[in-house]
Amino acid sequence: MKRTVDYAALRGFNYTQPDAWNDRAFWSDYKHDVVERDMGYAKKLQLNCARIFLPFPVYREDPDRFLENVRDFVRTAWKYGIATNPIIFHIPYFFPMEEEFVKAEGETLRPLSKTIRTPESWKIGEEYFDRLYDAIGNEPGLLFWDISNERGYTDNFATWYDEEPKYIQDFRPGVPDMKELREKQEKTWEFVRHFCRYVKAKDPDHDIGIGNIFIWETEASKTAELVDVIVFHDYSSTRARLREVLEMAIALGKKYNKPVLDNEMCCLARANPYDMSIQLHEEYGVGWFLFELMIGEDGWNRVHGIFYPDGTVRDPSIPAAVLGFYRNRGAAALRSDVDQEDYVSRAVFYADRAIRATRRHVKPDHSDDARILLEACEFAANLLEAGELVPMAYPPTAKIEAYRRMAAPDCDEIRDYLTELIETLKKATHHS
Repeated sequence: MKRTVDYAALRGFNYTQPDAWNDRAFWSDYKHDVVERDMGYAKKLQLNCARIFLPFPVYREDPDRFLENVRDFVRTAWKYGIATNPIIFHIPYFFPMEEEFVKAEGETLRPLSKTIRTPESWKIGEEYFDRLYDAIGNEPGLLFWDISNERGYTDNFATWYDEEPKYIQDFRPGVPDMKELREKQEKTWEFVRHFCRYVKAKDPDHDIGIGNIFIWETEASKTAELVDVIVFHDYSSTRARLREVLEMAIALGKKYNKPVLDNEMCCLARANPYDMSIQLHEEYGVGWFLFELMIGEDGWNRVHGIFYPDGTVRDPSIPAAVLGFYRNRGAAALRSDVDQEDYVSRAVFYADRAIRATRRHVKPDHSDDARILLEACEFAANLLEAGELVPMAYPPTAKIEAYRRMAAPDCDEIRDYLTELIETLKKATHHS
């Protein structure tokens, strides 16, 4: 039965396990319990779909195990009300930069990156999709197929090097040959167009889309006629730029009478805040997928993500925006007056008392000094954080907790920090 998708209602996320450096590592060391935990976090935010990257090399190493893990993910996510959007051919793993060899029928061993773009070798991709479809094609949690991720971003920059490299360490930057680049990109798009037709013929019950790196690739790639949903990615750095992109996407959707969807957005390193992107997509009625759900130590997870593995968040404004609550940036916004009840004076008093009480000559027992000083620090820090008077990338209370975890913190250092907090508080509130 044909699955109908309300693309404007999609509130999704891209997903990689937070302890995995990349998608290849994720699927090579797939952990069901981690997926179970993370889908629980997504459900709390009322997110309803996950986008996953499927690396072909991991499939090739152990097809049965890989497909079983993909099936487990789809079923686990669906248990939490989250549908799955799989990327069939993921950059760079089906057009790899590293030496990935394959033997096509009647040929000697040669790099996959050279054979896969030739029509006689497309059967490799067809056989791969056939197995993938058999594994998850009838799963109720399957949302729609993403044929390929950011195809316009590649031929893996093969034309950007002075000569053909034999190994990845031989890469030498050169001047791009734009004619050759366009020719190779067209070969890539031929591959994508072929698989739009192939996947649609194999599975008429699910929609197809292509994760275009830009909305304007859609017509240039000659894929608008082939897909069911026009998909694009956008990491615009200002509201004006984002509005321009969204208006272009909506116009393109009307032209082809197809829904539009942004299935990659939000990056701290690209001046593309989550709350800005979410708010404008909601305003324009365009469905979205955040990049991504989890925060990790490696790879892209350092500049993306909502949740840490323990369920805490990087920035509360992100889950607030997901749930439809946005910061007031208008003329009606009021600055918090944290000294309205003279608590800044209290903070100054407690700080002075703590410093005097922990002086060396006051008492012989100084075992409780750190606790006394840190209590005064927290009093001041809570006023600063509550009034948003300090940067929150590393909140003062986080530094205070770090001191509390120490077996023997340096009390002189804590006194210096307490003095710094008080001076910041007095300056921010114009306290004499």
